Amino acid sequence: MDYYSTIAPGYDALYGEEQDEKLREFLIRISPPHKGTLLDVGCGTGRSKRFFPGMAWQGIEPAQGLIEHASLDATEHITLGCGESLPYPDDSFDIVLSLTALQNFDDPDAGLQEMNRVTKPDGVILLSFLKKSEKKSMLEQIVRTKLHVLAAWENAKDMMFVCARKNK
Repeated sequence: MDYYSTIAPGYDALYGEEQDEKLREFLIRISPPHKGTLLDVGCGTGRSKRFFPGMAWQGIEPAQGLIEHASLDATEHITLGCGESLPYPDDSFDIVLSLTALQNFDDPDAGLQEMNRVTKPDGVILLSFLKKSEKKSMLEQIVRTKLHVLAAWENAKDMMFVCARKNK
């Protein structure tokens, strides 16, 4: 995560609009609740928070530098940590979101198991990962094995998934 901490001061300028577009694509496909709970795994600077007003938003981010450059209203809701070991109880979140992070996980299988674990039974998991990742085929297979894929598509740079959790 040193790369992300190094680029943290310019992260939003580099990737902000691209991430916002992915969020808009997800919002076209789901009707997010106006209340409830959301976890953003690999939340970066917390940009997703503004797309889900009214929801109790939490983020987890492994790069301390990105947390330090988060907006003030997001910073207080971001935990330093990784997606493979989420510090939340089972069935905690209505929405679990992870944008362009899965390809960076040391253990994507464990990360998806954790996302599945913390998602409420009727919740959704919104995922994207880079199409150009050398792990693309393996990641797609893990997503389709670990979760119930409700919708899948490609945008310019990412594989995108709307999923329901699988029973534990």
